[in-house]
Amino acid sequence: MSYARIIAGDYNRLVQGCGSLLGIASGLLADNELNNAEILFLRRWLAEHETISTQWPGDVLYARVLSVLEDGVITEVERSHLVETLQKICGGSLEAEDDAPVNQLAFDDAPAISFPGSTFCVTGDFVYGPRERVWAEITCRGGIIQKGVTKKLQFLVVGLQGSEEWKHGSFGAKMVKAVEYRRAGIPICIVREDLWSSALR
Repeated sequence: MSYARIIAGDYNRLVQGCGSLLGIASGLLADNELNNAEILFLRRWLAEHETISTQWPGDVLYARVLSVLEDGVITEVERSHLVETLQKICGGSLEAEDDAPVNQLAFDDAPAISFPGSTFCVTGDFVYGPRERVWAEITCRGGIIQKGVTKKLQFLVVGLQGSEEWKHGSFGAKMVKAVEYRRAGIPICIVREDLWSSALR
């Protein structure tokens, strides 16, 4: 079997697993409660699915579940924190009416967005308009567009409409790559479209 075919198989398993994680997270949140048995199930499922529990965002969730269960006591604060984590993985609360929820775990809350000389990459679909319009707004303010995520990237801007593939469990290769770089100490800001558009004014 060729190396490329092995890599493609791993990627497909990761996407399927992420889709399962989204389904499980949505199911656990369906009644707006997270009981002890559900938390224990989550730990068991993540332990059995190492492909997910060792990759973002599954690794974040797994670490939080293990932390909650570490002392054998689940406090309401810990339970609420886990609910919030699951909601972020699903793209917000289940009452939201987004067609393609965007995973919220990676976002920087209030980055200072500066355009002149800064490098930008965009991903997902934008409420603001077509991607070409987004690029034009960046370049007319002196920003530099990059097609992909590299170590030199400063801002990854994520469209609030997400993308069709995100519905089916892929959290977006650009987001995953940006998170990996950030964990390695490279200061990439991952920002929501609404924060980016506010900086245009």
